[in-house]
Amino acid sequence: MLVSCPVDNRPAGAPRLYGKLKIRVSPGSLAYRVYRQTEIEEAFNCNYEMNPAFRSLMEAKGLKISGVSEDGGARIIELPGHPFFIATGFVPQFSSEENKPHPMIVAYLKAALKYKKK
Repeated sequence: MLVSCPVDNRPAGAPRLYGKLKIRVSPGSLAYRVYRQTEIEEAFNCNYEMNPAFRSLMEAKGLKISGVSEDGGARIIELPGHPFFIATGFVPQFSSEENKPHPMIVAYLKAALKYKKK
């Protein structure tokens, strides 16, 4: 579903759907274990998001919405029981730095090392 994200304080000349959004993270979720906090702010460059009409169906089939923006939009989605299934509506590498990688990237790499086939 094509959207126009409600991004505040968009830099002049930036692409139409670029900026930062505050996200509420569900305690007990994988996202919470990654961030260790219930409110985060992430950079977005979004063109698509989950159609709200399908949210209850997705949740009924096992997906967990573990991060929502202030407007209630699904921004982090997980599959409970999977070693590391997490999808985001934001781009973690946007806020990674050479000596300070994004926590989602670090968590992914740790999971990959833990579950690699021997």
